[in-house]
Amino acid sequence: MKSAKASRGGKGAPPILHLRAVDPILYAASLPHADEILNRKGHRRSYKKLFEALAGAIVGQQLSTKAADTIWERLKTACGGQVSPEAITKLRTPTLRKAGLSAAKVKSLKELSKVILSGELKLEKLKKIPEEEAIVQLSSVWGIGRWTAEMFLMFALEREDVFSPGDLGLRRSIEQLYNLPKDVPVKQLEVIAAKWSPHRTFASRVLWRVRDTK
Repeated sequence: MKSAKASRGGKGAPPILHLRAVDPILYAASLPHADEILNRKGHRRSYKKLFEALAGAIVGQQLSTKAADTIWERLKTACGGQVSPEAITKLRTPTLRKAGLSAAKVKSLKELSKVILSGELKLEKLKKIPEEEAIVQLSSVWGIGRWTAEMFLMFALEREDVFSPGDLGLRRSIEQLYNLPKDVPVKQLEVIAAKWSPHRTFASRVLWRVRDTK
């Protein structure tokens, strides 16, 4: 296994070396977790897998993992085995509601399927445009908020420079690590995160891992 200090791809310095230069606090916190995070196997996701990932994020909004998984399996069954925009479009609202989806989530899935099938939103293209532009495009779909868009960019598209100041886990981890009061203003979090760019996704993964191991 390569050391966390070994050279890796990406613009400028590798993530771990960039943190060492700009943020000694997060750099020190990252050392026990950096190799595991950096050695994650990246993979190219197909259009179908990207749609499933975004639809799954919508289904899971404000639900426990267990509840979200149960509803997702019901949705897959209703869709004939694979959740796709074509299948969602054909399903009637009562069928989707019977799977356990709220009226708002049904509308969101329907709207997402509509813009995907019309070509108005091309998920695979979002990997090639600036992060903020991608978030704006995703958030234009009814029911997809900024947090959902940011998580999709981080985990499905594996964008390298995304930070989600609205994520409670990230907020709490930053507050603890930097000895800040609870519920500090978002602007303050964004100032702290700005120096991590262009590796804010890596930094976020470190923060989540630090919180999980406390």
